[in-house]
Amino acid sequence: MFDTRQIVEAAIAKERTRSSWNDRLWHWERPASDSEETKIQRAADAARLLVTGNATLCAESVQIRPQGSYYNNTNVRLEADMDLRVQLPGIITVYADGVSPLLADGVLGYSSTGRAASEIARSVRDALASDCRRRFGAANVSVGKKAVTVDGLSGSRADVDLVPAFHLHHVMADGLGGYLRHEGVVIVSADGSQTFNFPEQHHANGKAKRSRTQHRFKKNVRMLKRLNYELFDQGAIPKRIPSFLVECLVYVVEDWHFLVQEDRYDRLVRILRRLRVRLGDATWVETATEVNEIKYLFRSSQAWNLADARNFVDAALVRLGG
Repeated sequence: MFDTRQIVEAAIAKERTRSSWNDRLWHWERPASDSEETKIQRAADAARLLVTGNATLCAESVQIRPQGSYYNNTNVRLEADMDLRVQLPGIITVYADGVSPLLADGVLGYSSTGRAASEIARSVRDALASDCRRRFGAANVSVGKKAVTVDGLSGSRADVDLVPAFHLHHVMADGLGGYLRHEGVVIVSADGSQTFNFPEQHHANGKAKRSRTQHRFKKNVRMLKRLNYELFDQGAIPKRIPSFLVECLVYVVEDWHFLVQEDRYDRLVRILRRLRVRLGDATWVETATEVNEIKYLFRSSQAWNLADARNFVDAALVRLGG
């Protein structure tokens, strides 16, 4: 017998679930609170003062530049920290296939300084670590392969990562006998390995997509960052995927998906469903790029792989009931 009552009760329960999710997503889409912003800024100011007061760093002509989720306005309330790039003036050049370094250097005016980038990076990391330990206490400072991290003090300041970096010039032929170049940054790790990033292009492209999507792009990034934490805490995924990857995944969803007039829950499910399709398309995966639209999103050099992204999207849809 057709049970109208059961159908009505199921519809009410579903609507209650949707309402609950929309309330939660409204909270998740918000950036760090004013008190967290104050802690982050206080930490950044302390780090800048430390760097400008260090003779070794001043001799290297370093400049402090913000980067990461705080700079890109996608940080969430569980990410009360600050990434600062300790920008060195040196340039590391990388040449595309078919470009002669000797000819390109002659045309573009590049020349060697005679100092190895790994040596300079090590000297800067050592100077940063020494000053940070003296200023904040050895127990609050750790040195990794790329960054010097200063732990925050509860209620006082946020965590800070200080990352020495060089300028990157990626040189390509322009097809007319000259050269083009993409400019970014290079992080030289303690083991000599190099990581290429394009923070300014990332920042500009994120702002542009935010504008094109009625500010919904970064709100959905924050929602999925919070969901990333929840999925890991509940054991739905074996590890949290990097916040940077979350932002890249949301970025590759076409703008119109953000502009459909629907509630937060339906929009987030729509974005995840579109991501599932894109991640299942081998041709698209091969050419997908980060937010900077320069660096490929899925390559062996990345700190994540395609399976990580697929598992996250699938788990997120299951959690949302989508």
